[in-house]
Amino acid sequence: MPGSDPSSVVVFDFDGTLVNRDSLFDFSVRYCLKRPARLLLMLALLPVSLLALLRSTEAALSALFWSMTLGTSVRSLARELRSYARNVLPAFANEAIFAELVRHVHVGDRVLVATGSLPSLVRELMLARHLRPLSTVGSRLRRKWGGLVLETHCTGRTKLSELERRFDITRWAAVYTNSFADAPLMRGTPSITLVGASRSTVLRTQQLIGPTTELRVMPAS
Repeated sequence: MPGSDPSSVVVFDFDGTLVNRDSLFDFSVRYCLKRPARLLLMLALLPVSLLALLRSTEAALSALFWSMTLGTSVRSLARELRSYARNVLPAFANEAIFAELVRHVHVGDRVLVATGSLPSLVRELMLARHLRPLSTVGSRLRRKWGGLVLETHCTGRTKLSELERRFDITRWAAVYTNSFADAPLMRGTPSITLVGASRSTVLRTQQLIGPTTELRVMPAS
């Protein structure tokens, strides 16, 4: 629904908000622990990743993800991601925030997820919870030198550009997040819910928003 009425659009972060976990990092650790050779390769490339961090977080993450997926088929990785999202990730769901999501869906709001994780993890978790898939923007991967690297790391302002590129959405009525990294999403939004946020995040958000913005703070379950 391109051009949705902004007053009915609600954007949820995923990691730390809908789930109490960095889902892609947690998946990667579990994936490599079952494959010691992969873990050794990742550890060997850790200095390269740290050097890449000087250039960008995306470059550093790409180096680690490449070492994890070298020689792995996309179909095989997708199968592992699906299994993780359906069998492991539900245990880390934030039930209070999922209740908020369901409430918004039931009143007819357009609910989207904007995440630095992979959209497939969001989709499979929704299916595991018997919810319909939601419009989602997230990090994208591409094949390079026999492995997978990040094509787009969907954090910060990139969430804005991806929401516009994918769904023609540039404004929204409410945001749910745990992190001040989502300041671009929060700026100018009428209603903000911080989930399990640190005192520093709350204070910085209060400095960011205007006097008419509704700010709620909810605990992470």
